Formats: sequence, C-alpha cells, structure tokens
Amino acid sequence: MTTKQLVDQIEGEASVYFDIENEKIVFSTIAFPHFRGIENILKGKNALDALVITPRVCGICGHAHLMASVRAIEDAYKNAGHEVELSTKAKNIREFTLVMEIVQNHFKWMYMVLVPELLKLINSDEENYPLKGAYAASLATKAIALLGGQWPHSSYMVPGGITCDPTYIEILQAQSFLDELIQFFEKESLGVNLENFLGYEMSKEFEGGNADISKIEKHLRELGMQDKGLAYDRFIVLGEHSFTKPSKMKQTRSFKVDVKHVSTIESYSPNEKTYARNAMYKDNYYEVGSLSRMMSLENPLIRNVHRRYKDSAYSRVMARIYELAHLMKHSKDLLSSISIDENSYNKPVSIDKITASGVGVVEAPRGPLVHRVDIEEGIIKKYEIITPTQWNIGSSSKNKLTPVQKTMLGYTKAEALFIFRTFDVCSVCTTH
Repeated sequence: MTTKQLVDQIEGEASVYFDIENEKIVFSTIAFPHFRGIENILKGKNALDALVITPRVCGICGHAHLMASVRAIEDAYKNAGHEVELSTKAKNIREFTLVMEIVQNHFKWMYMVLVPELLKLINSDEENYPLKGAYAASLATKAIALLGGQWPHSSYMVPGGITCDPTYIEILQAQSFLDELIQFFEKESLGVNLENFLGYEMSKEFEGGNADISKIEKHLRELGMQDKGLAYDRFIVLGEHSFTKPSKMKQTRSFKVDVKHVSTIESYSPNEKTYARNAMYKDNYYEVGSLSRMMSLENPLIRNVHRRYKDSAYSRVMARIYELAHLMKHSKDLLSSISIDENSYNKPVSIDKITASGVGVVEAPRGPLVHRVDIEEGIIKKYEIITPTQWNIGSSSKNKLTPVQKTMLGYTKAEALFIFRTFDVCSVCTTH
C-alpha cells in the first residue's frame, strides 16, 4: 500500500510517499512540487544582483545564501586575477551574523518543530514551547539586524567586505541581546551554566534535570530514538568557518574534502513531479548538518553519543542542541574580537572587468550550501545552488537510498515522519 503524507510547517511543503507493509515502511520517495526558479532568474543579470536576489531564496537562511553568493563572486575575482582582500573586521562580522542565523534557526526547529512532534508521539498536551522558540529567535535576529541592517534578506555583504560600519554602542547592544539569549538558554533549555554544559563529556549528563533538554532527551529515549533513524554513518562538512572544520567522515575516520567532487543527479519521484535534485560527493550520499559539524570537531560529548548510538535520530537531535551552546559561546568570542577601527570594505575592481567562474561554500543551519557562478564581463551566464536538504532529503530508487530514505525503513508512519523532521527539511531552498 502506498500512502501520501504532505509535510508542512516547514519552509514550503514536501510530499512523502510511503510504501507500507504490515504497518511498517518498506520504501519511500520524496517530492518537492513547487518550482521557484531563482537560478533562471539570475541568468543575464549583473553578478552583483545576486547579492539581492539569492538572500530571497529562503526566509530563514538568507544570510547563508548571501555569504555563499558573495564568496562565489569573490572566488571569481580571484580566478580572474583580482584577489579580494577582506579585513579581519569584515570576516568576523560576516561570521557573527551567519552564526546568529544558525542559532535562530536551531531554536525555531527545537521549539516549533521537534518538541511539538515529540509531544504528539507521547500523547502529551504540554503547550507554550513555540513561544519559547519565537522569543529566542527574536533575540538572535535583533543582533543580526544591528550589523546586517535587517533580517531576513539582508544584502550587506559585498565583494571586498561589508557595507556596515558598526559603532561601539551597536557592538554593546549586540552583546546585550546575546547575553539575554544565553541567560534564556541556560534557564529554560539547559538548566545549567553554558560553560558547564559545554564541559559535558558523556551522554548520561543530559539526564535528570528539569529543563527542556532533559525532557527532550527523556522523550527520545522513551520512543527508542537512540536505536532508530540510522543512515550510512557518513558525514560531510564543506564550509570554511571558525566554528567547524571541513572534512569527510566515515564513522569516526576523517578525510580531506574538495567541493569540486560535489555533484547533483535527478531525484526519483514516480508519484509526483519534483523540482529537487539529489546532492552527492564522489557519487555517494552523506549526512550533513549539526551532527556532521560536531563530529568534525571531535567533540568528546558528541563522540560519546556517536559511539553509543551512531547516527541515530537521538544523536542527530542532541548534536544540534549541543551546537546551539557551542555557537553561542563562539559568537561571544567573535563579538569581542571586532575592532571598529579596521576598514569594513576594500574596494575591488569593477565587476565588469571579471570573466571567470567562482564557487562559494557556507555551512548553513542544515549543512553545506554551495553557490557556483559563471561570469562574463560582469554578467551571470550560469548560476547553480546546492542546498543542505538536497544532501539529507534526496529521493532515490531502492538500489541506492538517500540518507533520509534509509533512516525511515522499518518504522511506522508516525515514527518515520518524526525521523524525517530530525533533518529539518526546507523546501524553498531545494526548489530554487
């Protein structure tokens, strides 16, 4: 029997088709039915127009798209023989706003998607969790707007740096928003001091508290998610950042990566037309996102979780919550390192002097985001976007399943849909 499930409460919608035997999933396919066409819109435009258009791919991770776009253009400058120099100030402010965007996305996912779905599975009627997510996300976005000018859809990153020139007062205001966010996170989510939480080394330290993380961990165990939702135990991180490390991992073995080996193929969707493509590295599927990033850092706690539960739904969820703490501490360090005396912008040669190709890679909230651009005398001839959802939530035939297809095999429909959501699907990014 094949049944269709429309997955909403995400950016856009996705259709999941389940083949079910004896109430268990034996195969599934995924369709993203709404076409948006951002890549086509960009053709023939001035290359700098991408800095306005690509942030509008998504209403949640527009900063990630902006950074990937500006990195791709700056790479084209380099390949054309005009390397762009960035000040440390510009690098740190770009990184800070990206980190805050990841933070707000993680909070929304945890409190507006994960916890409500958990409560459905255990038949609980607890409420108010979405309000926590909205409050925390608002603090992160206020900090972004102070430096990026607005959120979402900022265009303040440009080849050569940034267009903002923050004052000392604005840095202090951003620090105040971040401090308030950390206090909320410690009280409501963690139940312990941030530094103490970051010092955890074993999964059992999640247990026994009264804060939200302990409740989440308890519910995951009640549902057996530490043994469910296993994929290939292969991970990949591609973006160059101060908060993670590019690498390809098979279990705990780490290897070097090169974005030139990233490719896409047509999705397999026999029941409905889809506008998505599957992303691969050297023709293999890899999981991306928080678990991959934390594994790449060889973090003791996440390594302990992985050693016990591999790439389970439990590991995926707890790694993302841990990354929240990791990123909030890192964002404090970024803010304190910003020198307002440095230049924000170093003017490059005019874009119409550039005929070259470029690649920009960024770790977005859900994983690696790749932008590729071909420029001829400043005009875009071709633009390609590869998003995290294309890695995790591809749709393939039975002979070579994608990560999400593999994770849902053998479970009930309700369990499979929860496992599906642990990847935090985004439709609009996928149908660009």
